[in-house]
Amino acid sequence: MLVRDIMTPDPLTVTESTTIHETARLMSRQRITGLPVLNDANRVIGIVSESDLFTKKGNTVGDVMTREVISISSDTSLEILTHLLTDHRIRRLPVIDGDKLVGIVSRADIVRMMSVYMFCEVCGEAFKGEQPPENCPKCGAKSSFTYAMPFPAD
Repeated sequence: MLVRDIMTPDPLTVTESTTIHETARLMSRQRITGLPVLNDANRVIGIVSESDLFTKKGNTVGDVMTREVISISSDTSLEILTHLLTDHRIRRLPVIDGDKLVGIVSRADIVRMMSVYMFCEVCGEAFKGEQPPENCPKCGAKSSFTYAMPFPAD
């Protein structure tokens, strides 16, 4: 599976000039914990998180946002995604193809994926659903499905 399979497309965003109050309201209403920050050319220049809002001083997103942004492309594997999130101790990554923001992916997206996808233990094929198929449509294996990640977590 790839990032594009689990990301949230066309995420909500803010700009550097968005006020802390507006940002907090947006995050609260949408029940999200972070937002990409875009410049006038619609390029990602930062991330603002709940933590930034209450641990840093300022009036606007530009005053408190995290400017060092790690991003990924939509064709990145979930294995690389999980390593980036855990190794850098971050909760979300903007998904950028070329220079365009196409989505956002978070730890919550991975957990959600784990709750609805199962994987063939023989070939690694992913299936969405409540019950596994009798046989894997890709390799024909019988009753060898798991709801765990399709790769070792280390």
